[in-house]
Amino acid sequence: MAHKKHPGGLFQKDETGSLTIFSLFIFILILMMAGMAVDMVRHERERVKIQNTIDTAVVAASSLTQEAETQAEVEALIKDHMAKAGLNPDIVTVTSDVARPAGNDEITSRWVSATADYQMDTMFMNMMGIESLPGGASSGAREGNQMIEIALVLDTSGSMDGEKMDNLKIAAKQFINTVLTNNSPERTLISIIPYSQQVHMNDDLKARLSLNTDAVAVTPVPTNPNAIATYIPGNTATNCVRFRTDDFTNRRLVDGTDIELLGNFRIGSTGNFSTPTGGSRWCRSTKLEMMLFQNNETDLGLHIDAMDASGWTAVDYGMNWGVGVLDPSFQSVVTGMITDGLAPATAAGFPVAHGTEDVLKYVVLMTDGINTRQRDLEDPFKSGPSRIWHSETRADEAANGHDWFGYVVEMPDNPPGQRWYAPGLPTTTADDTYIPEGHPDVADAVQWDHHAVFDRFSVPEAADYFFSRSDTDAFDAYNGAVETNMGWATADTDLRAICSAARTNEWIEIFTVAFEAPEAANTLLAECSAKEGNHFDVAGTDISAAFAAIAAEITKLRLTQ
Repeated sequence: MAHKKHPGGLFQKDETGSLTIFSLFIFILILMMAGMAVDMVRHERERVKIQNTIDTAVVAASSLTQEAETQAEVEALIKDHMAKAGLNPDIVTVTSDVARPAGNDEITSRWVSATADYQMDTMFMNMMGIESLPGGASSGAREGNQMIEIALVLDTSGSMDGEKMDNLKIAAKQFINTVLTNNSPERTLISIIPYSQQVHMNDDLKARLSLNTDAVAVTPVPTNPNAIATYIPGNTATNCVRFRTDDFTNRRLVDGTDIELLGNFRIGSTGNFSTPTGGSRWCRSTKLEMMLFQNNETDLGLHIDAMDASGWTAVDYGMNWGVGVLDPSFQSVVTGMITDGLAPATAAGFPVAHGTEDVLKYVVLMTDGINTRQRDLEDPFKSGPSRIWHSETRADEAANGHDWFGYVVEMPDNPPGQRWYAPGLPTTTADDTYIPEGHPDVADAVQWDHHAVFDRFSVPEAADYFFSRSDTDAFDAYNGAVETNMGWATADTDLRAICSAARTNEWIEIFTVAFEAPEAANTLLAECSAKEGNHFDVAGTDISAAFAAIAAEITKLRLTQ
């Protein structure tokens, strides 16, 4: 640097050009930072390319339609995808697994995973001593022709009558077609559970269940040889069961060992006393019964077509049956059905234990309304001997042929001369009589249990005909023989309980469909499914779209990582 002499005789430095050197330094620093950014962008672009390629490759390799089965074949397929994408195939490590049931050549699931570890050479960062940047990507996919157990729980209450039932039938049959087409009938089991105020069994299913039908001895032992000495608690004439609150807290059908049968009774009318038609039977004998563990589309479709709309609504009962038939405790029932040709051979061993690999369990629950109430006979009238007897001799002596003749009512508190009350015409008291103890007219009289009484007479008929003119206390008791054992609030609570039990450990996935339902029912069903995307609130023909979405979701292929 030149030194100049100041006019005063002093010297000073000449700093011309110093700013240029500093600017050059800043420029180089900016270039290095920009270069680092370029290298980072290149690295991210490379990572995305490798990730997308691996994702595509593992999805393709996991497809059940692929012919590649061995580890070497699957690895070659993945590496071929890498090479065609312009990537180094040697950076990939592949793991695969192919599952087949014992003794079966059919592949039921294929799982593939791949990881890539790579180094990308840098263009600018090497000036700082960073020659390369490491990277990694991984992906996994699984496609399974898993065994699928489905309980289709469908509302057939009276509010479903007409166009709503027609739309439901179309949607349900399309759902069955989609599920069986996408998963093959051999790997699918579908149960149809129609419900209204009850769920109906057929006689075959009832015979396979553990029912409360063990005989109970009457105490003290009766002295009359025609008196009932033992009785069956459950009325085998009914095709419905009664659930208690504890039965909704677990996935088994009932909490205890035996299933409690519903009382067989009719309410609401006194009828004409000649045929058992008075009132409506709570367990309606004409309602469609369940169809369990089937995979024939035609048979399932015909069962759907047979559904009709009548009765009140018990969503909790429908759901309890739906969850119960998927529980492994139901396996012995299915085994017996297979033996008797009532279920396909592919149902052997099902329903399997919850959490079994390659077996998926689903409940599809649909309703258009809110829970109403459940009814049953009170325990004193549900079984056991009654005070009503029948004499064939007296019945044969009746000249007019009305079959209500021949009945006599035991009057244990009356004097011996009026031990039996014999009602005459139900419309008058003129021909009512009292018969003394030991009279020949009642020598052949046979005691009836309450099952027989309410098979023959409705509850108000029995109260009116036998007791309105003979025993006011008994008349009042019989008139109150039907109890409301579960109101809507309790039913809602029980539905929440069985939905929660079903979802435990995610072993049963629940889909719900509120079909033109009130807001309370819509909210309750959304709570039951408890999973975003698993609840549908629809109206009209949109119910078909809801069932189609559920069917697609059941067989959707997903990346596992």
